[in-house]
Amino acid sequence: MKPALLLLLLDPLLSADWLRFRGPQGAGINDAQPLPREIAPGKNVVWKTAIPRGKSSPVVTATRIFLTGHENGKLLTFALHRRTGALLWRREAPANLDEKRHTLNDPASPSPVSDGENVYVFFAGYGLLSYTADGDERWRHPLGPFTNFHGMGASPVLADGKLYMLCDQDQGSFLLAVDQRTGRPLWKADRPDHVHSFSTPLALGRELLVPGSYQLDSYDLATGQPLWKVRGLTYQVKSVPVVADGVLYFNGWAPGGEASERLELPAFPAMLERFDANKDGKLAKDEVPANWHPANWTMQDLNKDGLLDQRDWQYYTMRRTSSNATLAIRLGGSGDVTSTHVLWRYDKSLPDVPAVLLYRGALYLLRNGGILQTLDPATGKLLKSGRLPNALDEYYASPVAGDGKVYCISRHGNVTVLEAGAQWGIAASSSLDEEVFATPALDGGHLWVRTATQLYDFAAPRP
Repeated sequence: MKPALLLLLLDPLLSADWLRFRGPQGAGINDAQPLPREIAPGKNVVWKTAIPRGKSSPVVTATRIFLTGHENGKLLTFALHRRTGALLWRREAPANLDEKRHTLNDPASPSPVSDGENVYVFFAGYGLLSYTADGDERWRHPLGPFTNFHGMGASPVLADGKLYMLCDQDQGSFLLAVDQRTGRPLWKADRPDHVHSFSTPLALGRELLVPGSYQLDSYDLATGQPLWKVRGLTYQVKSVPVVADGVLYFNGWAPGGEASERLELPAFPAMLERFDANKDGKLAKDEVPANWHPANWTMQDLNKDGLLDQRDWQYYTMRRTSSNATLAIRLGGSGDVTSTHVLWRYDKSLPDVPAVLLYRGALYLLRNGGILQTLDPATGKLLKSGRLPNALDEYYASPVAGDGKVYCISRHGNVTVLEAGAQWGIAASSSLDEEVFATPALDGGHLWVRTATQLYDFAAPRP
């Protein structure tokens, strides 16, 4: 009998259902068993284990917890024993091609994905790797170097016998599918209209739903052929999509995407005619009027030659007219379905990084400053807005839910547990006394939370 099956028979409370970032279908929900009402370093702790630094989120199988991290310049994949938290193995990636990153990004930001036994990881400093449950390398597929201005952030996903990796960057964005068993490339879809973004795709049926800069695309899982798209996303997406009853919900926010900051700019040929003093077909810093000047020139200069060419200017003008919004999109169709499939848009007090949570009839939006809103998922109507207690902080971990509770954790470890519902209430408030960027994992009545230096296993008291 296989060890994983034996463990499941021994403990019926264990399942194996949090195999990707944010769990099943990226929804952030596991309602299988009772969950703790309060979590803190001295409250409802089953075990805690010191782990290397990193900001990836844990994934959980029947016997293992997989994570990535970094230590002394080494990129690490490691596995913990699910029951005890004991470190079972750690493996170093073959190389570390250090990338340009935002200060809040990390060499180990993308989360692992598992098929229930093996684990698959992505490092911007190396590429894709797969290991068995016992840490034996199955295959490797180098990628990069990348040109993402803030560093890479998307996590790999599994479906249809393939591993999919979204690599949106400033030059040469693409979506890659490799064979799950061998790592052999199967297809590659170029994304020339997309620049740096950080969203993890969602596999659904025969489709891969991929948010990116300015639009969401659907691809055929088997071939990589585009199926349909919706325009109107903001220029830099970080959240992940959530789907229920044939409707996709997605939140996109980026600086400059507010209505008060939009700016209509002339097309590139008109700019050259009026301001290209040296007639080199590009725009230098001193050729762009001060009131139209990008606040961050280097970010708009996608090929980093110090000048803005036509592609750079198009990206900049689209950025200045893009819109932050939470959207509801009816799935399906063919081609550009923006005018027919967007059901509603909501644009007030939006999250930056955290994904939306659709749970028990309400859509939750958690933004910096501890502002939490619930919307009616059918109409986008605001149901309740309020500030969480002791939570004047930034939020990078996405909210997760189960057992009628919603867990919200701020950057500096402030924990709020909500009584779920459109008119949500506060069940408990506590602190983990460390930074938290990773999204928790839920399975079999357990809640695993990664802090800056520890992985905690929390569970409700049992008879």
